[in-house]
Amino acid sequence: MKCHELFDRKPGERRVSKQVPKSEITKTIYLLAVSLLLLSMVACGGVGSSSGNKISGNGVPPTPLPSPTATPSPTPTPTPVALAILPSSANVALGTSQTFTAAGPGTPVNWSVNGIPGGNALIGTINAGGVYTPPAIFPATNEFTVTATSQATPSLSATAALLVVYPNDTGGVQTLPLKLGVTGGNQQDVSPNACCVGTLGSLWNFNGAQYILSNSHVLARSGQGIAGEAINQPGSSACFASPTLVANLDFQSALQPTPTSNGIAESNVDAALAQVVPGAVDASGNILDLGVPGPTSIAAAPPSTTLEAPVLGLAVAKTGRTTGLTCSNISGINATLSVDFDSFCGGPVLFTSKFVGQVVISGSSFSGPGDSGSLIVTTANARPVAMLFAGDGTNTIAHPITDVINNFSSHARPPIVLSVVGGADHIVSCQPMASNSGATQVGILNAKVQALSAEERRRGESVKEAHALLLMRDPAITAVAVGASEDAPDQAALEVRVSGALRAPVPAVIDGLRTRVIFIADAAAVAETSITQQDVDRASAIKEAHVDRLMMQKGIQGVGVSVSKDNPAEAALVIYVIRGTATSSIPAVIDGVRTQIAEGERFRAF
Repeated sequence: MKCHELFDRKPGERRVSKQVPKSEITKTIYLLAVSLLLLSMVACGGVGSSSGNKISGNGVPPTPLPSPTATPSPTPTPTPVALAILPSSANVALGTSQTFTAAGPGTPVNWSVNGIPGGNALIGTINAGGVYTPPAIFPATNEFTVTATSQATPSLSATAALLVVYPNDTGGVQTLPLKLGVTGGNQQDVSPNACCVGTLGSLWNFNGAQYILSNSHVLARSGQGIAGEAINQPGSSACFASPTLVANLDFQSALQPTPTSNGIAESNVDAALAQVVPGAVDASGNILDLGVPGPTSIAAAPPSTTLEAPVLGLAVAKTGRTTGLTCSNISGINATLSVDFDSFCGGPVLFTSKFVGQVVISGSSFSGPGDSGSLIVTTANARPVAMLFAGDGTNTIAHPITDVINNFSSHARPPIVLSVVGGADHIVSCQPMASNSGATQVGILNAKVQALSAEERRRGESVKEAHALLLMRDPAITAVAVGASEDAPDQAALEVRVSGALRAPVPAVIDGLRTRVIFIADAAAVAETSITQQDVDRASAIKEAHVDRLMMQKGIQGVGVSVSKDNPAEAALVIYVIRGTATSSIPAVIDGVRTQIAEGERFRAF
């Protein structure tokens, strides 16, 4: 309300008069005027005010006071940007070098390796330009730290992690007789824009002759090959200057599903055999890098002639065209998966086949495009377990080796069993090795890490508040918290920390929320984390009962059996979903068995 509005008479307001003595009138008018003046000043904030042009207490405008001089805010001292090294980590192969660059306000810098200025011959050297050269021979300890220290401000420094690795010897031209685990392919497997190669994986005896075993999509153009076609190393003459004929295509599996097969590949394996050209392949079955590590390379060695069945958690290794020698663990068995096959090298998808009873190996670094056909063996004794044929950038898919053997052995009349060319059991070193660039079939995509939504966090907190105290009545449970599920990373889970033997198992689901059991290093708890064959068999039976229904759902490309990541004491149904595709809600438990959601790209033949 404006100040002058206090004196206005409302429109239409009537005045009422009455006779009053003049002295009283004068007194009343005086008192009324003073009251109204005081009210006016209070309403306008004028009493005792010195701001603006407001009226002072005596009704006289005060002398304006000078405006105070503003004190300028101090200019903040800029925080120096931390010194940084690019790249922040690197794998450096023997015989190569790696250039590190320092960036930030502290440059120029001095370089050191493991705190030694310039490094030395045992750990590698680094010059003033940041160029690191590894030792001449593979070091006993191959993990180092490169440090850049500001010359002007020695307290300012940055570090980078460095790993010395063996050079990759699987991707280039090989000398004859050929050792396997190397690049190769069908002479005709080319298109205007691409050349497809894979891995010439292992050597086998069959019907009195020796054969290279690899995938149909490597040796036989995904089932379109004709017997007698040339198998070259390192690949087609359209792609390589001096390829060598090492074998000729002879047998191949039936990949494409029939109209009555419910989408399952007719032979349930992606495999082919090429008969060796005399003298072109090492007749002892040596595979590169499967043997003893040496000063500058890893020796070749044959696989064991003893086969081993795939089991969950089994440590395995392979040598392949792209990633060389790598090691990991079997994370899934008895998996039913659908895999895309191209119409031609680098072309669109021609058909999709379903495979049952497959092996899944965890870790995006275990394989890459071009590693198809690699023989997968145990790291403890080099026993053949499976043959690699597909992946999604996160998981590697392989056929149990006995399925491959049975597929070809059944074709002979009288029956002749396909047998691996090898030797005695021996350890696989699993030393790190550099990778070659991927082949053209498909690129590797990194998995996205999904953060929990606010709704999921609230859901988790609600369940925790309702059940934490009850759970902790068990003395083995030391803490209950809210975190992300490992079996379903976009979902919250109730984290239950266990330090001993539980009175009763932790439920897989509480109030619709997954639980994640974290075992603290304790003998009793660790003993509890091993699952039995009975657990695996039960999970496999439940998987078979539900696989058809699950595989009909959009976005689901496979179902297998694994160990739960949320509770390593339990088996789980692992459900492979296509990243970015909306899927129906997958329950946390199916028939009493936990589910595990594995997200990746579309499974494609590597």
